[in-house]
Amino acid sequence: MKNLALLLSQFIGSLVFIGCQTQSDPQQTDCQPPTTLIAKAPCDSGYPGVQLIVSNYRVGSVLQFDYNIFLQKDTLSNDVTTSSYRNASGEQIIIGESILKDAPKFVVQVSVNCGTGKDYQSRYFSFVKRPVPDSTCYVWAEQTL
Repeated sequence: MKNLALLLSQFIGSLVFIGCQTQSDPQQTDCQPPTTLIAKAPCDSGYPGVQLIVSNYRVGSVLQFDYNIFLQKDTLSNDVTTSSYRNASGEQIIIGESILKDAPKFVVQVSVNCGTGKDYQSRYFSFVKRPVPDSTCYVWAEQTL
C-alpha cells in the first residue's frame, strides 16, 4: 500500500511538473515566429527588388520582425553562415535591387523578440528567381531546403 501511494504521488508530481513547463514556455503561448513568408517580385508588388510579407505568427503586442537575408551565388547553394543584409521592420519589408545584386537565390530567416529578451527564429525560407513565360517579369519561387 505504501508503494502504491508513493508511485501515485510521484506520478501526480510528474504531471504537475510537465504541465507547468508547457504553460510557462513563452514561445508556445505568446511568441511564435512566422511560419509563412511570401516574396513578391517587382511585377507583382510594384516595388523594385523583393517585397517580403510574413504571416502565421503570434507575437502579442510587439509587431517588429528582424529579417536576416542570405544571398546565394547560385540556385544550389544554402550558405547561411554570413548574412548579406539584416533589418527590422513590420509585417512587410522591401529588399532593394541594390541589396539583391542579381542573386539567383536568397534565404531568409525572420525572428521576433516579444519583449522576453530572447529571439525566436523562424525556419529558413529559400527563394529562387524564375522567369515568367512570354514576359520580361520573373517570380521568386519558394524552394524547399
